[in-house]
Amino acid sequence: MKSKLHITSIALGVLFSVFMTPLATHAQDRIVRVQTLQDAWQVRRAETRAFITAIGDEKATQAQHASARRGFDARLTAAEKGELTPMETMELFQVFYIPKALQQKPPRFDTMLRIIAAQATMGWYDALRFADDSGRAEISSNEAFFTLAFDKSTRDFVRFMKEQPDQAAAAVKAGIQDARDKIAGKHINYDPTWPASYGMLRMQCAMTNATACEGPSPRAAAEWPALLDQAAQRVGTVYRAAKGE
Repeated sequence: MKSKLHITSIALGVLFSVFMTPLATHAQDRIVRVQTLQDAWQVRRAETRAFITAIGDEKATQAQHASARRGFDARLTAAEKGELTPMETMELFQVFYIPKALQQKPPRFDTMLRIIAAQATMGWYDALRFADDSGRAEISSNEAFFTLAFDKSTRDFVRFMKEQPDQAAAAVKAGIQDARDKIAGKHINYDPTWPASYGMLRMQCAMTNATACEGPSPRAAAEWPALLDQAAQRVGTVYRAAKGE
């Protein structure tokens, strides 16, 4: 698949290391660097960021640019096949799909909001099943999971939700149903345990320099239907402009 990238839309900031991400903790007024082991999806995410950085690097050679574009195109293909985690997919929405869709005249905010709501529902459903409270806090706050796809277009989406509340609500409802249909049809092609990569257990394990870390205990399968309802409710609430905004 050939992709036309707009470099001004794909800056992701500081590139994470492919294999290890340093986290800072404070101890006795000193900053201690903690190296957290990366799971497979996190390694892949870092590689995707490396492709994006290389594409925008004016000092990179033509061969390096071509290699990065091939790698990035492969990630887009994987996303379209549903093989990437919702966190990775939300980031690709931010750097490629949403900027591309905003070029349409007029932009179809309802269509964009629908696909975002679907990923948000699946992602938060995963977090409710496989992360603990600290992991979910990290996903929703530190990673800004629910707004990750919007980036600089956040105000545009908020305006749409405020000015077209019925249309926005219908789009979100449709996205939630899309997620329910995929889950019911077992059409999930990524590892849903990805949220276990977050939380204090991982941090505490890393501080002991362990080579393997035990994740949080998953919720019992009997609870999953109720957790999906909770995820749907959270998504329906998040993607709704508050009165007075």
